[in-house]
Amino acid sequence: MDAAPTQPRVTRSRPRDRRAEIARNAGELFSVRGFHAVRMDDIAEASGITARALYRHYANKQALLSHVVREDQQRVIETLTGLTELPAARRSVDSGLTALTEAALDSRQLSLLWQREARHLDAEDYRLVRRRTRWIATTLQDLLVRPAGPGLDPAVIDVRSWVVVSIVSGHSLYDSPLPRSGLARDLIDAGRRVLAAPAAVGADERGARTARTSASRREQLLYAAAGEFREKGFAGVGIDDIGARLGIVGPALYRYFDNKAELLVAAVTRLHEWLALEATRAMHTPCPDDEVLALLIEGYIRIALEATDLLAVWLTERLYVPDAARERVDRIQADYLAEWQRWLSVARPDLPEARAATLVKTAKTIIDDCVRIPHLRRYPLFAAELSGSALATLGLPSPRYRDRSPSTTRP
Repeated sequence: MDAAPTQPRVTRSRPRDRRAEIARNAGELFSVRGFHAVRMDDIAEASGITARALYRHYANKQALLSHVVREDQQRVIETLTGLTELPAARRSVDSGLTALTEAALDSRQLSLLWQREARHLDAEDYRLVRRRTRWIATTLQDLLVRPAGPGLDPAVIDVRSWVVVSIVSGHSLYDSPLPRSGLARDLIDAGRRVLAAPAAVGADERGARTARTSASRREQLLYAAAGEFREKGFAGVGIDDIGARLGIVGPALYRYFDNKAELLVAAVTRLHEWLALEATRAMHTPCPDDEVLALLIEGYIRIALEATDLLAVWLTERLYVPDAARERVDRIQADYLAEWQRWLSVARPDLPEARAATLVKTAKTIIDDCVRIPHLRRYPLFAAELSGSALATLGLPSPRYRDRSPSTTRP
């Protein structure tokens, strides 16, 4: 009797750079699930190795996160360094913006992991990555912003450098239906428009905010939770920690919220309710239809500046919102962005839908990013410049009512 044919043994070839493959897999998992939800075993399984073998390459998850963020940063840094070493005669704003955008598109998770997960880096790595981020923005000022706008106020130059960083690197924070080439083209064009835009006029006249707080315990807990979640992350905070921040312990705490997940849902719901109010205000403000989007943007900036903790919690802790609530709030957010896209289509009727959707997300990401950079908020022109940059990103001019004081539109 003939022997049964033997099946050829399938062997998995060893990657040339196992360490780099592990980092890529870790970056994908951190992006999709969040740092806390990913185990070293998960990364090992995705890489086709044992956990023991994984520890030969990286000591822990922190080391992996640090490697992924620094490697993505390094691509951008090397591109900027190469541009600075070119003779002045060979530099141009367009070529610099193109090179920077292409490098950032190769760094797929840079903004997402830096903004959402950087607090999980150890102190030394966090300081290093932060220094390098500031270097990127400062170098951009010299390479792109000043040459494109000689004579601009230093505050405007500073804001625009961070806006350009957001435009070219923020793609990891949203989905775009465009192919890479189309996305690159639209990001480059958006950056070019921001750099060429006239400086903003109309300083933020709201003035300093008072230290008054609500006497409502529920309101106090809501904002204490938002501050804690923003600083330490949802997974790093217990509900008793939130109560302790206000001196509330035991049963008194649970009269208002059953658990910290309920606090998180309340925080993100509050944000979207306020955005809905601002959207309604924009719809009811007398102005030409092609200027409605500018009003929506002003309203968004107003909420982003006045409720930054709520905004930051939605942006960074969304993965921890319970599934049913997240599905509901995701629909609300999608409807809100669709409103922006609707009015962009009114102002630019020839713009294809996929490009309009991408530009809307890019403009919103600029605001989300820049309002969370503390030193930018000190500039009197910050809100106006941010609004102008968002409109330039969308290919829209500043509206005729730009000299209207933001304080006159408050509830």
